[in-house]
Amino acid sequence: MKDKNKEFATQPSFVGDKIFLRAVTVDDIANFHLWFLQSEPQTQSCRAHPLRSATEVTEAFKKREPSAGREFFAIVRKKDKVPVGKISYFDHNPLNRSAELGLLIDPDEQKKGHGSEAIKLLVRYLFRHRGFNKVYAQTAGFNKGAIKLLESLKFTKDASLRDHYFHDGEFHKGLIYSLLLYELDW
Repeated sequence: MKDKNKEFATQPSFVGDKIFLRAVTVDDIANFHLWFLQSEPQTQSCRAHPLRSATEVTEAFKKREPSAGREFFAIVRKKDKVPVGKISYFDHNPLNRSAELGLLIDPDEQKKGHGSEAIKLLVRYLFRHRGFNKVYAQTAGFNKGAIKLLESLKFTKDASLRDHYFHDGEFHKGLIYSLLLYELDW
């Protein structure tokens, strides 16, 4: 039997059919920053994001302290080992065994299944190996791609937050989706 992990610098639970997850390196940060800017930052979060250079973002990454409450992973295409996105969990609540998910895919690589496979890998890991009971994601009501992705993975809409995103001079609702351990069937 071929060692699944030998070819990819990561643990076996992070290797999927078309992608694998690995720790983020300093070399990844400039690409992530570019993809974030290309994806219109105000649509990615309900929080303000100051305009920073790739150098500033990279320096901040170097200074951040590792934390078991948040982790970032590069999404890497298996066939050529090229990073195509970033996935993370953050705001880990050890009492409730929950955390929020974040996802960013290179705009040129969207709608190719990378995000779906990355979420599946990370969620399985968090449920099976970290003892999580719940993962959730927040998105803007106008982000049809994120909504379609979450619903396709059987996340349940838990809440609608009124006037939660300010974008293009208007307020938009925010949506919170979650998946519980006992609901996982993939």
